[in-house]
Amino acid sequence: MMRLLRPAGFAAAAAFFLLLSAETASAWTCTATSRYASGWGASPSRATASRIALGQCAVRTPRGHYCRIRSCR
Repeated sequence: MMRLLRPAGFAAAAAFFLLLSAETASAWTCTATSRYASGWGASPSRATASRIALGQCAVRTPRGHYCRIRSCR
């Protein structure tokens, strides 16, 4: 019985990792910049990737200056 479960377990693990790699292959990557700093973010969702990039840029930018999304691919 255990010999039958091992190949099934390996097949399930392989399918899981294949699914994860396919998801990250289709991820969005966004870049945000200001006059003083930049940031980037990656996510399967474009909105989330841009929000991460803006947050990374905002942390490094002095108060009173703004970050803008420069590219999303």
